[in-house]
Amino acid sequence: MGISREQALECFRSDDLVGMGMEADAVRRRLHPEGVATYVVDCETECGPALTESAVTAEWMAAHRAAHAAGKRTTARMVFGAGETLEQRVDLLAAVRALQEETGGFAAFVPVAAAAPNGRQLDSVTAVERLKMLAVARMFLDNIENIQADGVANGIDGLKVLQTALRFGANDVGAVDAGAGRSEEDLRRIIRDAGLRPAERDAAYRAMMIA
Repeated sequence: MGISREQALECFRSDDLVGMGMEADAVRRRLHPEGVATYVVDCETECGPALTESAVTAEWMAAHRAAHAAGKRTTARMVFGAGETLEQRVDLLAAVRALQEETGGFAAFVPVAAAAPNGRQLDSVTAVERLKMLAVARMFLDNIENIQADGVANGIDGLKVLQTALRFGANDVGAVDAGAGRSEEDLRRIIRDAGLRPAERDAAYRAMMIA
């Protein structure tokens, strides 16, 4: 059982980022003791509607529930840092956990940092908040096997955040994206530098090649 709503709120309000990272990393190691972190080359199947406080909740859940009923596994993407309260953020996580308990159909969860207002990088969600969101998600959603870090790694510090995220609960760094300066070799390097073994995966999060 993952951490409770109250514990999740306490984590969001806490300044103990290192402690959160250690706790989330322990959950990752429990779920993925093989010490592998994955990435995907073809990102076309990675996209889909994202859960937000202001939108795609009853409708979003219905769409995923229908897909799971049809035997399809999906990825839960949740936008954060768009003005929602911490309580609302936890409510969204709880909705994801509840649907996973019902259907077991989520292959992965991806927290997605909201875009900076007017494109101003200085106003974007901070790296600390992105890592904190990732860690809380890993501890709260221990019924979802995979946590992808790609959605928190925006901005000029993207690769650095991706590497750090692998010690904050993530076991997947998302897709190769030349436009964002993330080549396959970049992703493999940061995985190795985090002390893990890189593996290409398919859309179902099945590792195809480990090196």
